[in-house]
Amino acid sequence: MRTYLLTPCLILLSCLNLLAQPAPDFSITDSEGNSHQLYADYLNQGKTVVLKLFFTSCPPCNAIASSTEQLNQEWGGGNNDVVFISLSILSNDTDNLVNNYKANHGITYPGASPAGGSLAATAPYQNGTYGFFLGTPTFVVIAPDGTVDYDPRGSNQSATIMEVDAAIEATGAQRPLVSLANNGSAVDPQDDGVAGMALEIVELDSMVAQTNSTGSYSFNLQVMPGQSYTLQATKNINPTNGVSTLDLILLSQHILGVQPITDPERLLAADANRSGGVSLLDQIRIRKLILSIDSDFGEQPSWIVIPADYDFQNPEDPFDEVYNGNLNQAVLTPGSLQPLQWKAIKVGDLNLDANPRD
Repeated sequence: MRTYLLTPCLILLSCLNLLAQPAPDFSITDSEGNSHQLYADYLNQGKTVVLKLFFTSCPPCNAIASSTEQLNQEWGGGNNDVVFISLSILSNDTDNLVNNYKANHGITYPGASPAGGSLAATAPYQNGTYGFFLGTPTFVVIAPDGTVDYDPRGSNQSATIMEVDAAIEATGAQRPLVSLANNGSAVDPQDDGVAGMALEIVELDSMVAQTNSTGSYSFNLQVMPGQSYTLQATKNINPTNGVSTLDLILLSQHILGVQPITDPERLLAADANRSGGVSLLDQIRIRKLILSIDSDFGEQPSWIVIPADYDFQNPEDPFDEVYNGNLNQAVLTPGSLQPLQWKAIKVGDLNLDANPRD
């Protein structure tokens, strides 16, 4: 009876020992004639190796190919801590077929056919040594110490890529940084360059650039791949710049209907208390600033920033569009250069005489 109870435990321990086996070494020659040895070339050099077991006519392998290449690029395209290698399990595959498969899907990492030794290299991952083989594509993630994460798999292709990505990260591999670059310029309503506008990456909580005397800026950062970043443009200095009693007169004429302001940019400049409209309270706020009773506009920044080519949907009431639309932000994607042009409107300056370089 006791022996009977122990038998399942012994079987389980045996299975765990199999799963704990380090990856067997292999030597292959890829479809382009280059040799690869698992330990000498990669694991012993501290690299993580991702094997993709596939064959060239396999529909799921073809469907996931571009996503796999994208993941390869996110991990450095073989130039950093992670190396991808595809190994065909089909005896009829040839080097030419593997090369065609790579070309059709834009694959940059090496692939091997049976002529290059792929069948021997993949045998341990199909015979049950590391778990049930569920068919292609099957991924095998091997850590530098030889530890095998066999068949990280999700409920669909996207989920499988996420599982492979997590398995790579679990090996201690460091995801390489990528370039986040941008350049652009800022002008005022009269198209003069606006200096001193701050550009901040919201997710990094860091100012990355400031417009120069001509209103131009540029930056190039190294950031984590696989995500987008929000660039925010602001200028909130020298609130008295361009604000005078003449602006109070123009504002009074608007409020009384003597000379209404119809330009959306000047309407925004008139809303000194950020109430979403123009009233006597804005006159009071501007007068207090002129008399040095207040030092700023409170919640309203000294400049309002919008895209230079922004087309107001409701020019007579632009406040909701600007205050609730995050128009002073732009989404940037690493690896692509996206020049931006901004327009900065000086609050309280209704006659447009603010110095854009102040």
